[in-house]
Amino acid sequence: MIGSVNDSLVSIIVPIYNAEKYLDSCIQSVLRQTYTNWELILIDDGSTDKSGRIAEEYGFADERITVFHQKNLGVSLARNQGIDEATGNYVVFLDADDELIEDCLAKTVNIAEETNADVVAGRSCENQELFQDRIIWTGAEALENSLKDHLFTYSACAKLIRREFIGKTRFTPDIRINEDSYFVFQLLCKQNVFVLTNDVIYFYRANSESSSRTVFSEKYFDILKVSDLKYKKIEEQFPQMHDLAKNMLLKARMNVLRILAVRTRDEYRDVEKKLLEYILDNKEDYIPSSKECNQWMFILSHHLFYVYKFAHYIVK
Repeated sequence: MIGSVNDSLVSIIVPIYNAEKYLDSCIQSVLRQTYTNWELILIDDGSTDKSGRIAEEYGFADERITVFHQKNLGVSLARNQGIDEATGNYVVFLDADDELIEDCLAKTVNIAEETNADVVAGRSCENQELFQDRIIWTGAEALENSLKDHLFTYSACAKLIRREFIGKTRFTPDIRINEDSYFVFQLLCKQNVFVLTNDVIYFYRANSESSSRTVFSEKYFDILKVSDLKYKKIEEQFPQMHDLAKNMLLKARMNVLRILAVRTRDEYRDVEKKLLEYILDNKEDYIPSSKECNQWMFILSHHLFYVYKFAHYIVK
């Protein structure tokens, strides 16, 4: 036991950009926490709606809430400022359109103190994956499971992270998609104690206006950039995971190709061709995972990509 749970301050970091529709619900979910030893750090990332004013009103009403304003620099730099300002034993990342389940902090802090965990990951409301009550990964186990596509290892949200463990690790500003994944990946490379709990601790709101759900833009190619960065680090530090790293590279390209199939027409035909060539040339690197992913590999490996894309366009 590290110490009394009541002594463990939790820093909750919320990057905000034009989130007036959901920000009140987000902050209220923190105020409803059964665990009360927290500080809430709100980073207004140049919002042009009422988000900044809403944040200031809460900051004025509760001394545990601190508000910072910056010009629009993006979610990564907003989160980085939150990390720099945090003083808690633990850090929780919360998006401005999401919510924490009311016993989130109580459950995760207790688990962290009981297990000496560096990271405690719980379920979000839409995650139906079930497992035994608690799983503990040590050393490189979490990294290995991340490369095996374990959903709990991707997002920075739905996690309680020891602030000292974060150390100097920060989000990479020039990564616009999958910045969460790369941040968590860098933490996992530190050989941590990673605990998974079956408890639902996070409410993820499927916001149709979210950047991850809009029409295609070239920022989606950052998925490939992230996979290449991960691969380089694995090859340098964990060569025993070479096969898993190759699988990760392959699935990143499958993912981008899937996005191109459903969100574009013919404007990226050359890119699609190169991705298809890579996948077909390296399909032996594929490690079966989810049913959906396996089905997508079947489509690609049987040269049905353009049939799928045409069918999707007709249905759409």
